[in-house]
Amino acid sequence: MLASPWYRFRQFYFGMFSRYAKKDAVFARSYLTIEEMSLFNQLPGFEKKHAVVVARKMLEASYGHPELDARKLVRLGLLHDIGKVLEKNSLITKSNLVIIRYFFPKFYNRLADFGKDHRRFRRFYIHKHHGEAGARLLEQIGVSGEVLSIIARHDPRVAPLGEEVPIELQMLRDADSTL
Repeated sequence: MLASPWYRFRQFYFGMFSRYAKKDAVFARSYLTIEEMSLFNQLPGFEKKHAVVVARKMLEASYGHPELDARKLVRLGLLHDIGKVLEKNSLITKSNLVIIRYFFPKFYNRLADFGKDHRRFRRFYIHKHHGEAGARLLEQIGVSGEVLSIIARHDPRVAPLGEEVPIELQMLRDADSTL
């Protein structure tokens, strides 16, 4: 389902017509530190709205797991795509990256590899490795521990599921892959 054309169309539609509203900002501020909120506010509106939707799904999922820290789950949802602040993409540019990744994965991976060292392809590198980039950004502002590890590994195409997957990571992947 993650890569189906219908899912991607719904994602694009959501990005075009959903708006990051005042209630979303209030929700985010109630879970993030000032430093985290400063980073979060650098995301474009469609990315912030996506993060809030994922965070709300994480909060809802936490009701079935009283042993888990609901606040941590919400923070994971809000911050999972924070590395995308380095891309500076519009919805159209991001859509093009997703289309290339979906239809031409080898080409996308080559461009992402080039992007590590070449400015022209940097957005491909950041798009592919936004989890790791986000973890580094968060570490610079004092976030530590399992939150960084989960954010760095949240994209299953970059860091496939292994034997020992924390439940929080699986919950994030599930919440991130549905609308």
